[in-house]
Amino acid sequence: MSRANRSTLFWGVLLILLGLVFLLNNFNMVPASLVHWWPVLILGAGILLFGRGLAERQGGGLVAGTVLAALGGFWLLDSLGRMDQRLFVPVLLIALGVGLLLRVFWRGAISRSAGRTGSHRGLMSRIGFRNN
Repeated sequence: MSRANRSTLFWGVLLILLGLVFLLNNFNMVPASLVHWWPVLILGAGILLFGRGLAERQGGGLVAGTVLAALGGFWLLDSLGRMDQRLFVPVLLIALGVGLLLRVFWRGAISRSAGRTGSHRGLMSRIGFRNN
Protein backbone atom coordinates (compact mmCIF):
# COMPACT_ATOMS: atom_id res chain seq x y z
CA MET A 1 0.00 0.00 0.00
CA SER A 2 1.42 3.38 -0.98
CA ARG A 3 2.01 6.18 1.50
CA ALA A 4 -0.79 8.25 -0.04
CA ASN A 5 -3.24 5.36 0.36
CA ARG A 6 -2.19 4.83 3.99
CA SER A 7 -2.70 8.51 4.69
CA THR A 8 -6.14 8.49 3.10
CA LEU A 9 -7.03 5.33 5.02
CA PHE A 10 -5.90 6.92 8.31
CA TRP A 11 -7.95 10.08 7.80
CA GLY A 12 -10.98 8.10 6.64
CA VAL A 13 -10.91 5.87 9.72
CA LEU A 14 -10.38 8.89 12.00
CA LEU A 15 -13.39 10.72 10.53
CA ILE A 16 -15.56 7.61 10.78
CA LEU A 17 -14.60 7.12 14.44
CA LEU A 18 -15.36 10.75 15.28
CA GLY A 19 -18.68 10.53 13.48
CA LEU A 20 -19.60 7.34 15.32
CA VAL A 21 -18.73 8.85 18.70
CA PHE A 22 -20.90 11.90 18.01
CA LEU A 23 -23.75 9.81 16.60
CA LEU A 24 -23.74 7.42 19.55
CA ASN A 25 -23.57 10.39 21.91
CA ASN A 26 -26.72 11.85 20.33
CA PHE A 27 -28.51 8.58 21.13
CA ASN A 28 -27.11 8.64 24.70
CA MET A 29 -25.26 5.39 24.04
CA VAL A 30 -21.82 6.69 25.01
CA PRO A 31 -20.83 7.42 28.60
CA ALA A 32 -20.62 11.17 29.14
CA SER A 33 -17.05 10.87 30.40
CA LEU A 34 -15.93 9.35 27.07
CA VAL A 35 -17.41 12.17 24.99
CA HIS A 36 -15.15 14.69 26.71
CA TRP A 37 -12.08 12.93 25.35
CA TRP A 38 -12.85 12.96 21.58
CA PRO A 39 -10.36 15.81 20.92
CA VAL A 40 -7.52 13.46 21.88
CA LEU A 41 -7.97 11.88 18.43
CA ILE A 42 -7.44 15.26 16.77
CA LEU A 43 -4.52 16.05 19.05
CA GLY A 44 -2.92 12.69 18.25
CA ALA A 45 -3.43 13.19 14.52
CA GLY A 46 -1.77 16.59 14.79
CA ILE A 47 1.22 15.17 16.62
CA LEU A 48 1.45 12.39 14.04
CA LEU A 49 1.38 14.87 11.15
CA PHE A 50 3.93 17.10 12.86
CA GLY A 51 6.28 14.16 13.42
CA ARG A 52 5.85 13.00 9.84
CA GLY A 53 6.57 16.54 8.62
CA LEU A 54 9.81 16.57 10.60
CA ALA A 55 10.85 13.09 9.50
CA GLU A 56 10.06 13.60 5.82
CA ARG A 57 11.16 17.24 5.74
CA GLN A 58 7.77 18.47 4.57
CA GLY A 59 6.79 21.97 5.57
CA GLY A 60 3.11 21.33 4.92
CA GLY A 61 3.10 18.55 7.51
CA LEU A 62 4.56 20.94 10.08
CA VAL A 63 1.84 23.52 9.45
CA ALA A 64 -1.01 21.00 9.41
CA GLY A 65 0.35 19.15 12.43
CA THR A 66 0.74 22.34 14.45
CA VAL A 67 -2.77 23.53 13.62
CA LEU A 68 -4.38 20.14 14.32
CA ALA A 69 -2.50 19.68 17.59
CA ALA A 70 -3.44 23.18 18.74
CA LEU A 71 -7.09 22.68 17.80
CA GLY A 72 -7.16 19.26 19.45
CA GLY A 73 -5.67 20.74 22.61
CA PHE A 74 -8.12 23.65 22.51
CA TRP A 75 -11.14 21.39 22.03
CA LEU A 76 -9.93 19.04 24.75
CA LEU A 77 -9.56 21.88 27.25
CA ASP A 78 -12.92 23.29 26.13
CA SER A 79 -14.71 19.97 26.58
CA LEU A 80 -13.20 19.69 30.06
CA GLY A 81 -14.43 23.19 30.93
CA ARG A 82 -10.98 24.80 31.03
CA MET A 83 -11.21 26.99 27.91
CA ASP A 84 -13.57 29.67 26.64
CA GLN A 85 -15.02 29.48 23.10
CA ARG A 86 -14.10 33.12 22.50
CA LEU A 87 -10.46 32.06 22.32
CA PHE A 88 -10.99 29.75 19.33
CA VAL A 89 -10.07 32.21 16.57
CA PRO A 90 -7.00 33.60 18.38
CA VAL A 91 -5.73 30.07 19.11
CA LEU A 92 -6.31 29.09 15.48
CA LEU A 93 -4.45 32.15 14.18
CA ILE A 94 -1.55 31.65 16.59
CA ALA A 95 -1.27 27.96 15.66
CA LEU A 96 -1.29 28.79 11.97
CA GLY A 97 1.38 31.44 12.48
CA VAL A 98 3.57 29.09 14.52
CA GLY A 99 3.17 26.39 11.88
CA LEU A 100 4.17 28.76 9.09
CA LEU A 101 7.20 29.98 11.06
CA LEU A 102 8.28 26.41 11.75
CA ARG A 103 7.94 25.68 8.05
CA VAL A 104 10.15 28.64 7.12
CA PHE A 105 12.76 27.91 9.78
CA TRP A 106 12.77 24.19 8.94
CA ARG A 107 13.34 24.93 5.26
CA GLY A 108 16.08 27.40 6.16
CA ALA A 109 17.82 24.84 8.38
CA ILE A 110 17.73 22.27 5.58
CA SER A 111 19.06 24.77 3.05
CA ARG A 112 21.93 25.81 5.34
CA SER A 113 22.87 22.21 6.06
CA ALA A 114 22.82 21.35 2.37
CA GLY A 115 25.55 23.82 1.48
CA ARG A 116 25.68 26.93 -0.64
CA THR A 117 23.68 25.48 -3.48
CA GLY A 118 20.68 24.82 -1.26
CA SER A 119 20.31 21.34 -2.67
CA HIS A 120 20.59 17.99 -0.98
CA ARG A 121 23.71 17.18 -3.02
CA GLY A 122 25.83 19.56 -0.95
CA LEU A 123 24.80 17.83 2.25
CA MET A 124 25.24 14.36 0.81
CA SER A 125 28.72 15.13 -0.51
CA ARG A 126 29.74 16.48 2.90
CA ILE A 127 28.90 13.20 4.58
CA GLY A 128 30.70 11.09 2.01
CA PHE A 129 28.14 10.16 -0.63
CA ARG A 130 29.14 10.80 -4.22
CA ASN A 131 26.80 11.09 -7.16
CA ASN A 132 28.60 9.56 -10.15
